[in-house]
Amino acid sequence: MPAPFFPGLDAGRHPDAFAEDGMVHVPTGALLIRGGGRTILVDAGLGPREIEFPEGLQPDDSDMGAGGGLPIALAEAGCSPADVDTVVLTHLHYDHVGWIAPQGKRYFPNATVLYGAQDWAALVEPVGRHDWTRMGLETVRGHGHLRALHGDVEIARGVTARHAPGHTPGHYVLDVTADGRRVVLLGDVLHTPAQLGDSNIRFVSDTDPSLALLTRQRWLREVAGTDTIVAPAHFPGLQFFRVTADRVAEPVDAVAVGS
Repeated sequence: MPAPFFPGLDAGRHPDAFAEDGMVHVPTGALLIRGGGRTILVDAGLGPREIEFPEGLQPDDSDMGAGGGLPIALAEAGCSPADVDTVVLTHLHYDHVGWIAPQGKRYFPNATVLYGAQDWAALVEPVGRHDWTRMGLETVRGHGHLRALHGDVEIARGVTARHAPGHTPGHYVLDVTADGRRVVLLGDVLHTPAQLGDSNIRFVSDTDPSLALLTRQRWLREVAGTDTIVAPAHFPGLQFFRVTADRVAEPVDAVAVGS
C-alpha cells in the first residue's frame, strides 16, 4: 500500500515502515486458538482471490494483493476446516472474511461465525448482494451459523471478545489467558509498527478516526510495559511481540498459552 493509506505516516520520521519499493507491505493474518476441546479461528483472510486498489489510490497497474494461503497454513498447523468450531471475525472488512464461504460454499462446515453486531448495518447492508463479503456472510446466516456479538463476550474459557470500536463500529479484540499468561489479538487496532510510537497515525478505512485513535491509545496503555503478548492482524512478519514501556515491539519467537 502507498503512504496515502496511512494518514500521518511520514517516511522521513518512520523510514522503517516502508519497503524498498516505497510501499507499506501489509500481510493479512489469521490466528488459531486451540485448547479445552475448542478450535477457534480468529479472522478468515482474503479468500482465494486477488483484490484491486480503490479508485484514486492505485499507484500503478498492479493489484493490491492476493489471498489463498489460509488452507495451507491450517494444514501446516494440523487443522482441517472441519475441526474449527468457531470463527471470530474481528470486523467485517473483506480482508478478514474471505474464507467464510467462497463462491457461496461454507469453508468451515462445523463452525459458528461470530461478528460485531454494529458492523452489519455499517459495512454489509450498504453493499450489493453480489459483494464477496456479503455473499459469504449471507451463506453462513442461511445455514443458521451466524451470530452477532454485543458488548464483551466470553467465547470460551479464557477467551474473551472485547469490543474495540473505531476502525469499524463492531471491531473486536480477542483477549486470551491461560496458565497465568495473556495474549491479546488486536485485529486492526494497529496497522503498522509506526503506530506504537505515534498513535496519531491512522488507516484510511477507519470508520471513526477519532474513536479509532482513542481505542489505539487505550490498548497501548493496557499492554505497554507488561508481560502481555500482542498480535495485530497486519504487522510485517505477522509476529507476536511485547510492547515495552517506551513503545518498542519486542518480538516473541513462539507463543503457547495453555494446552
